Amino acid sequence: MISAIIPTWNEEPIIGTAVQALLDEPTDCEVLVVDGGSRDRTAQIVQAFGPPVRLVEQASRGRGAAYNQAAALARGDIFLFLHADSRLPTSGLGLIEAALRMPWVVGGGFLPTFVETEAGRAPTTLRLVERAWQLRTTAFRWFAGDQAPFIRRDGFFACGGYPEIRLAEDWAFARKLRALGQLAVIDRPVQVSARRHLRNGVLKTLLVTGSVEVMFRAGVEPSFLAWWYRRWLPRERD
Repeated sequence: MISAIIPTWNEEPIIGTAVQALLDEPTDCEVLVVDGGSRDRTAQIVQAFGPPVRLVEQASRGRGAAYNQAAALARGDIFLFLHADSRLPTSGLGLIEAALRMPWVVGGGFLPTFVETEAGRAPTTLRLVERAWQLRTTAFRWFAGDQAPFIRRDGFFACGGYPEIRLAEDWAFARKLRALGQLAVIDRPVQVSARRHLRNGVLKTLLVTGSVEVMFRAGVEPSFLAWWYRRWLPRERD
């Protein structure tokens, strides 16, 4: 069984859709939504679903801590880490199970595609970013949090889970995942929300996130990375 883990904070407009999309899959799964103290109706919406959906009240700050807390409670033999604004392709859970039928595959993720806006197609710059992101994923098996990374249960605990740092925990986990063994790239794209790119500007978002990654790889302290990121990009979401 797959345990899908979704961290949330004030995601009332989208969390119901995110959970329902997983429940509509033919593949058996449980959904653990870790709420970081939302001030809107996120928690109530999640609780209304009932089993196999569970609300977990986050005990420690940070997305890495949220993932680890839910993983300790999860019953599945496969863990899927999903952002509230990312959507799997049709039968995405089945694609994960198919990829892990090969015993030498320890985990993996999906190719990304940005969701088009209501006003029409996304800007050309955003499509270029998407294409570069897809090529990088295929070449290096590097799965950011938006790309619905998944891993076998035993592999997750063997590597120590998510690093509980203030920023870049997704990249730190991607590094761990690559070190574990062979990874599967599922070429049916996961839909990634472009809301932050479009609100802040595609080029600005690319420059900020790119600079954070360069500093992360150079060993800069996560506390500084968190300050830098939030200095230039807003933390709140629409």
